Amino acid sequence: MTERTDKRRSPRAACDLAVEYAVRGARTHQGRITNIGTHGTLLTTQGPIPPVGADVLLRFHLPLSHRPVQTLGKVKWATPGNAGMEFLHLGLQEKDEIWRYYARESALHRTHDAWREVIKRSEPPESEPEEIQ
Repeated sequence: MTERTDKRRSPRAACDLAVEYAVRGARTHQGRITNIGTHGTLLTTQGPIPPVGADVLLRFHLPLSHRPVQTLGKVKWATPGNAGMEFLHLGLQEKDEIWRYYARESALHRTHDAWREVIKRSEPPESEPEEIQ
C-alpha cells in the first residue's frame, strides 16, 4: 500500500462553483469547481479533461464577489471527470478573495461542527426500557 503525499501549497475549501474552461485556442466547456485554495482548484466535468501539463483558461465567480475570477491554470493531474489545477497567474485581489472565501467556509464548517457537538452533549442519555411486570 502506498501513502499519498499531499503536495499542496495552500489549504483547500470544499465548494460547488460553476466554471468555464478552455485549453488555449479550443472551445469553451462547462464544469464545476469542487474545492479551491489560493494556489489551485479541482475541476470536475462531464466534458473533456485537458491533458496533464496543459494550460487552461478558467473563469468562475466566488460567492459575494462582484466580478469573475479569470486566470490561467496548469493541469497537474487528471482522471476521468476530474483535473487538479495549479493557478499560474492569479492576481493579488483574486488570491485575497479566494483566501477570504476559504476562511469564511472553514469558519462555517468549524461552527457547524462545534454546534453539532454541543447538541450531541446536551441530549439526554438513552435509558434502558423498563421491564413490564
